[in-house]
Amino acid sequence: MSSDFTFAQLRAFVAVATELNFRRAAEKLHTTQPPLSRQIKALERTVGAPLFDRGTRRVTLTPAGHALLPEAQRLLTNADVARRAVAETVTGERGVIRFGYLEPAAYDLLPRVLPRFRERYPKVDLELHEMHSYEAVRRLHAREIELALLRPPVEQAGLHLEIVYADRLVAVLPEGHPLAGGTIELRDLADEHFVSYSSKQGTGVHTAALQACANAGFSPQIAHLASSTPMLLSLVAAGQGVGLVPDPFTRAPRPGVAFAALTDPQARTHVAIAWRAEENRAAYLALRDLAQATGNVPA
Repeated sequence: MSSDFTFAQLRAFVAVATELNFRRAAEKLHTTQPPLSRQIKALERTVGAPLFDRGTRRVTLTPAGHALLPEAQRLLTNADVARRAVAETVTGERGVIRFGYLEPAAYDLLPRVLPRFRERYPKVDLELHEMHSYEAVRRLHAREIELALLRPPVEQAGLHLEIVYADRLVAVLPEGHPLAGGTIELRDLADEHFVSYSSKQGTGVHTAALQACANAGFSPQIAHLASSTPMLLSLVAAGQGVGLVPDPFTRAPRPGVAFAALTDPQARTHVAIAWRAEENRAAYLALRDLAQATGNVPA
């Protein structure tokens, strides 16, 4: 004989305790009285006390029954909550999504996407992690994040990538440069020394910048490679050259530098959303779709 009661026994007990009638309790549970009575007797053997006074005219709770009722109700409620939590986690309606993003996305895309996602999935916690494209790919494969915004080209094996939007490239110049603050053609910078991104963190902007310069008819003279945007801006501010950066960085001005818009239509770099090929939970796909729908605005 088991020394533990079952949830079926607790449901039988709560039904009888609230109805105070075995027949009505059996109907409520879609069963008959004999198996219901067996459940109650088994529960009484387990707890070691009678739970009901079974009079000829009515059923009442014993002191032990009164003590057990609120605890039984609490246990059944917690069991229902646990079942719903598991079901919602399996479908993606509850849980945690670890989302990697590029710094420029924090200036525009994320502030528009995250409130809409929170409204649709209030039980899903979002962990946001700023990272470069190569790190995002590594962490996707390591299952340390579920989704990432990154800049192609990257190694796509085992991942799905879909373009979300394009950032325009802008020229970043030392403060006081004759071309600062205006709108220029990229070929106006053909004789300048350039500060460019190194390939350690990703090649998206670097590749796009080289292609844009080629389209403008020149190959840039790269004087320095920077491993981050703050370093690139610092080198430009120090007069070590000019650079090309995604447009969102103009929204957080840095001392010592100025920007110039480019008329070149191909001077842009794409941002894609990436996820593991086998990932299909509803909330993950919803976040992906919101990013795509929000980002698909002409750049």
